[in-house]
Amino acid sequence: MLNYSNVIENDKSYPGLQMREIKPVMKLIIRGKKRHFLSAVGKSLNLLLPNEANTSSRSDQLTALWLSPDEWMIFSNEILKSDEGLVKWLELLHHKGIAIIKNAPVKEKSAFPLLNRISHVRETFFKTPFEVINIPKPNNSAYTAHALRNHMDLPWFENPPGYQFLHCLINSADGGESSAVDGFAVAEYLKHNNSEIFNTLTKVYLKFRDKDYTQENHRGFHAPAIGLTKDSDYHDIRFSVATMDALDCHPDIMDKVYKAHHEFGNLLHSDKFQINFRMEPGDIFSFNNRRVLHGRTAFDPNSGHRHLQGYYMDRDCLLYTSPSPRDATLS
Repeated sequence: MLNYSNVIENDKSYPGLQMREIKPVMKLIIRGKKRHFLSAVGKSLNLLLPNEANTSSRSDQLTALWLSPDEWMIFSNEILKSDEGLVKWLELLHHKGIAIIKNAPVKEKSAFPLLNRISHVRETFFKTPFEVINIPKPNNSAYTAHALRNHMDLPWFENPPGYQFLHCLINSADGGESSAVDGFAVAEYLKHNNSEIFNTLTKVYLKFRDKDYTQENHRGFHAPAIGLTKDSDYHDIRFSVATMDALDCHPDIMDKVYKAHHEFGNLLHSDKFQINFRMEPGDIFSFNNRRVLHGRTAFDPNSGHRHLQGYYMDRDCLLYTSPSPRDATLS
């Protein structure tokens, strides 16, 4: 049978942010146990069905996802192969700052073929992909089961990664809902409704510092919370409670800076701007790391498993990527 239902039934619009599915993907659910059934499916689809839990197999055109010992989901690799699908994805990322790819394979490192259609990934000391799982001795708050406030990744880099891709492999634990907020929309709101706070956040430099115990050197960088270009357009949003260091500013303005940052943080977690959703296996949550802040609720590691794999990419890679010269519309 054909089974398709929109994850997002209607376009979701928030101040400065819109979410919509790139394109419906028709999914075929097949069931059967006997050997001749499996053989016939394999020959007809040119695809070997996976026989292990939480695995998938793929041909040039189709992907098969294991659902149970006698049930599989078959869907098209359209976005992996289609220039149209790729362009729609890049346009959403460039103009809206966020897109969620559905029905990607759920094998480890299986996002590489999709991301390589855009460009090369950016390496950091976290390695690629970095594993977002709960571990006993975490060197980053992401590697716990705790809630994460909306934040930019690596704000203590001089040049933080431009785009981030979080690929969900497993998400069976209770909790762990994801959140996202368009930092540019919040900045625009402050610009028109509280110019004093806006000016403070654009002019006073904050100190961000990494204190990773696995690293010999601790990285640090000073930058305003709201970065502007030479034309006063928005360049990036640096917000991360976990990596913000001691306030490094003149004592006379310290109280004002604290209050401005506090109000900024409240707005970045306000229902007026924040969206919440649950990632499912096969989802790739892709977003502009220097515009859209992301977070999650706490989850119970005893109730199930939650495993994401993360990738970074510089903004230049997306801006100058095009399947063909006629499609070069993002620069």
